[in-house]
Amino acid sequence: MKYFDELKMADIQKAFDAEVLEWKGVTSKPMMGCQCYFRGRKFICFLVTDGIVLMKLSDKDQDAVKTRFSGQPFEMAGQTGRLWVTPLKSLKDLKQIMPYVKKRYEEIALTKPKTH
Repeated sequence: MKYFDELKMADIQKAFDAEVLEWKGVTSKPMMGCQCYFRGRKFICFLVTDGIVLMKLSDKDQDAVKTRFSGQPFEMAGQTGRLWVTPLKSLKDLKQIMPYVKKRYEEIALTKPKTH
């Protein structure tokens, strides 16, 4: 199933890519019907139609995002997970969520790589 409509989200994706893909180590690729963003091999977030899903926010930040932007739980293949879809319908919405995207990006840099 496709969760990301490139045509509908073209302006938002273009603006998002222009900023995020300039950050060191950030790449983007379509996966599981979404447009996914990584720092190295770790997920930052993914875009879905009319929204963004930020990965592994702290409980405090997750609560702030839910309170400030509302949204809904992300559903994939009939399963509802812990991940939250934050609405993104305009460039103004994108600008308001970007501090949380940047914070997630910076938190990845602070985590130590797993050793095997």
